[in-house]
Parts: sequence; C-alpha cells; structure tokens
Amino acid sequence: MQAMIENKKSKIKFSKQFYIGIKNYSKATSFIFKNNLAWTFLIPIVLNIILFIVGQAFIINFIDYIKELIINWVNFQDSNFLKGLIGGIITVFIEILFFLVFAYISGYVVIIIMAPVLSYLSEKAEKILTNQVYNSDFKQLVKDIIRGIIIAIRNLFLELFFVLLMFVISFIPVIGWLGTIVLFFISAYFYGFSFIDYINERKKLNIQESIANIRKYKGVAIGNGSIFAVSLLIPFCGSYISLFLVNISIVAAVISMKEISEIESNL
Repeated sequence: MQAMIENKKSKIKFSKQFYIGIKNYSKATSFIFKNNLAWTFLIPIVLNIILFIVGQAFIINFIDYIKELIINWVNFQDSNFLKGLIGGIITVFIEILFFLVFAYISGYVVIIIMAPVLSYLSEKAEKILTNQVYNSDFKQLVKDIIRGIIIAIRNLFLELFFVLLMFVISFIPVIGWLGTIVLFFISAYFYGFSFIDYINERKKLNIQESIANIRKYKGVAIGNGSIFAVSLLIPFCGSYISLFLVNISIVAAVISMKEISEIESNL
C-alpha cells in the first residue's frame, strides 16, 4: 500500500522542486549553527588532513614511478633536457587524468566515509524540524549506515554506466555536445538520491520503494545534489570542499522534503 502511495505523481512541478532543492542550502547552513551541530564540521577537517596527506603521497609516488618507467624504457641519450621535458608532461597529464577520474568517484567516496555523520545529521534535523522521534539505537544506526553505503555504491555504478553511454554518444555531432551537461544533472540526481534516501530509510521504505519515491521528487533530488556536484568540479580542491558541503547537503535534503510535504498537504 505504501509503495502505491509513493508512486503517485507529485503535485509540484519539476521547476518548483528544483528551486526548493537549491534554495534550502542557505537555510541548512544557518540551521546547523543555530542547533549546535557545527561540531560535525570537525570530522571533515580531520578527514581532509588525512586525505590530503595520503592523496598527495599516492600521486607523487605514482608520478615518480611512471616517469622512471618511461625514462628507463626510452633512450634519451643522457639528455637532461628531454628527461625534464618528458617528466613535466607526464606530471601534468597524470594530475589532470587523476582530477577527471576522481571528479566522478570522489563524491561517492565522501558520501561513504561520511555515512555515520550523515545518518546522524539527517535524523537529528528531522527530529528538530518535525518533532518526529524514531526508535533509534546502535543497531538501527548501523543499518542506516550500511543502507547509505549500499545506495552510494549503487548510484556510483549507475552513473559510470551513463558516463560510458555518453562517451559513445559524444561521437554523434551536435547531440554529443550536450553530453557533459546531461552527465552533470545525472550526477546531481544520484547525489541528491543518496541524501534523500536517509529519510526514506526512516520511513521504512525498501530500496525499490525509495527509488520510486525519489523519482516522484526528482526535481528536489537534482536541485539538492547540484550544489554538491558543482563543488566537486572545483579543480584539485573540490573533494576537500565537498567533505564540508556534504553536511549541509544532508540537512538541506531534510528541510526540502519537509517543505515539499507541507506544500502538497495544502494543495
């Protein structure tokens, strides 16, 4: 019965949903500070330090390995100029390639490693906004975290499928030019999906019911996920910024869905 209810078409237009999904980021930011939840930003600070140290060490070692491999393989006749030139080209190429690849997966890496915080923030925000109390315990928290990770992994593989599909379509004149824009909104949808699903989990919707529910409110999902998606496009520091922004995104999702519910109840 609940699945049938969730599958009904939303009474709110896509454009209105999209606007609600975006505008509530400002409300979410003030909400976090007003309700003494700013301490949750300490976790991204720690994670940023760890990711920076590990990430930089990995990139530097990987670049050095590739440069040594190529320089030893190709005979430069002891030319330091050529070695330096090739080394510089390899460094730039790998850093750009790493950025492009990481831009697609870093969002889900952030969502996965922040799952415990996101689960807590989502439930806390809903409790403050609606006075809705859930029978939460450690077991339920673990279930919410696992569900969040499963959804993130599912969405990552679906997005990679669309990336490959758009890569093929990109060879078609005119239509292919729109691929990048389409991919951005696909990413935004799946990010927003991950944030809204925490709400659906508390409503005891299974994954299939959650999918149907979020399709009903896809405008909210895309609007909510688009700000997070934009942060990941910032060269070299996007993944670090997104670790902070994800806290705001999850609260914005709760505020947006509450607003949607109130609007629909008055229609």
